[in-house]
Amino acid sequence: MLGRTATPAIDKVLEPASPALRVTIVLDPETAALLDESRLALPDTSVRIFAGTLAGFASNGPMVRATDVLIAQFDAENPREFEEFERFVQAHRNHLPVIAAVHGLTVALTRKILRSDAVDVLPVPFTPDELHQAIETGRHQMLQVQPQARMRGGRILTFVGALGGVGTTAVASQAALIWAEKQSVCLIDLDLQFGNAALYLNLKPQLTLADLLDAGDRLDAEFLRSVADKHVSGLSVIASPRDMMPLDALTPEFVERLLDLAAQCYDVVLVDLPGAWISWSLSALQKSDAICLIAGLTVPGVHQARRQIEVLEANDLGDRVRLVLNRIVTPMFGKADLSQAETVLRRKVNFPVANDYPTISTAIDEGKAIGSIKVRSRIEKDMRAMVADLSSMIGAEQAGPR
Repeated sequence: MLGRTATPAIDKVLEPASPALRVTIVLDPETAALLDESRLALPDTSVRIFAGTLAGFASNGPMVRATDVLIAQFDAENPREFEEFERFVQAHRNHLPVIAAVHGLTVALTRKILRSDAVDVLPVPFTPDELHQAIETGRHQMLQVQPQARMRGGRILTFVGALGGVGTTAVASQAALIWAEKQSVCLIDLDLQFGNAALYLNLKPQLTLADLLDAGDRLDAEFLRSVADKHVSGLSVIASPRDMMPLDALTPEFVERLLDLAAQCYDVVLVDLPGAWISWSLSALQKSDAICLIAGLTVPGVHQARRQIEVLEANDLGDRVRLVLNRIVTPMFGKADLSQAETVLRRKVNFPVANDYPTISTAIDEGKAIGSIKVRSRIEKDMRAMVADLSSMIGAEQAGPR
């Protein structure tokens, strides 16, 4: 059973016209409710209040990537919460300055917290001057980090099929080729048993996901880039292992680390998930800025998509889901009628993709973009519309070349 992450009660942004520093303050709901937000304004700084726990913040990949300095409240006298805080600080110490905020602050407690590599400590409640001083400490610390080690603004999109055979990998690989025309893109195939992303792009990589898994503590951004195989389009691909591996060979911790590193290296990271729900599925989905659920316009396809949506909504991920109906047979005039499917799904179909078997099968066989096989086809038009809308949704169109 997948775990459920509580939705924060408050998620407000106080943002100037051109923010230079993005600060997130994680506070328990009671403390957040007492905060006078009008006194948080700072020049060249945006401040986001996240009412919840550090664990809830850490599981929200898009929010973590949109944070330059973190202020996190936790119970330093609680061994479990202190250990959780230490783990987060250690995992992000090279790119995200973290400031602790605690009740009952003492000299001994301050020393203990600073030994965890937190850059500063705030008493709770804190004054505006204390908060501003802590933020400036975080700003100074961020400027000391080497540019290549800082968190990058890469966006993560996950593609998952409602059931097998709906063309998930074909949609993901073709979307990746379109994105790669303007940005640095990496496609990661996490299907350890039936992954075909490299084959769909006519690649025969020497290194695969298995090599990243074997790297253990040696896994870093440079090693990840060395494993990624390059398509002629410039697209980078991390292929599934050559030999079948059990799905539980991956762990939630490994998947989180992998996606964090990929987001540091590339503008856009596309993840091809296996259809089965396993222990690390939620880790990948929580890291994602958008989740593309692929289904077909069939009775099993629509009903299985509804079941998948229910699981995603139960884990507070429903707002990130974008529904793709693949292989839609379009009439000669007008559009296909999707109203019955949308009634069952209780959700709008975001992206219908036309059925064009000859074009897509040739593109897969040759490892090329569909636009190079058939110019101005309906399927290419649908795919480009999907990529454009997804880019707008996640802000990927604003990222520059790297």
